[in-house]
Amino acid sequence: MIPDLQRVLDPGYLVGITETSTDALRAMRVECTDLENGLSFVRRLAQGRVDVLAAEIERRAEGGGGDLADLVARLPELLSDGVRAPGSGRVDQELDPPDEVVGPLTEVLDDAVGPSVMTEVATLGDDALSAAMIAVRDFEQRVSTSRQSLHATIDLLNDELARRIAAGEAPAAPR
Repeated sequence: MIPDLQRVLDPGYLVGITETSTDALRAMRVECTDLENGLSFVRRLAQGRVDVLAAEIERRAEGGGGDLADLVARLPELLSDGVRAPGSGRVDQELDPPDEVVGPLTEVLDDAVGPSVMTEVATLGDDALSAAMIAVRDFEQRVSTSRQSLHATIDLLNDELARRIAAGEAPAAPR
């Protein structure tokens, strides 16, 4: 997907972290959290598309569908389903994801199920609608898998930083 993402998800990225300088570890963690932030943002875009496609599939199964105006009117309801209470269990991150992550990933998402498909969702044939749903779910799953791997990498970096701080080998805050 993105060369930087492929590089940090490579098993060799963490080789030798116990010998890596504390400043370099902190830079690695920033790089990983920026990537995770961008992945998270684009994953939410994909989930919004899943919600809209699923609503149209459900409406058709119930004998309706094909009414774009009605679908647009329901967007606030559709896109707010499943909203969680505040707090993810992870440290809050910047809400402005990096363009160098979001741009390329959004292009991949748009190649799978782009805005033209989403604006025509009410008039798509059943096969095209099903294909769009499969494509966007596949994209979302790939992004989710990458995020899980990034979380594991970030956790290992945090563990090494915490170990150094606890052992008095590094200050708690960057100098």
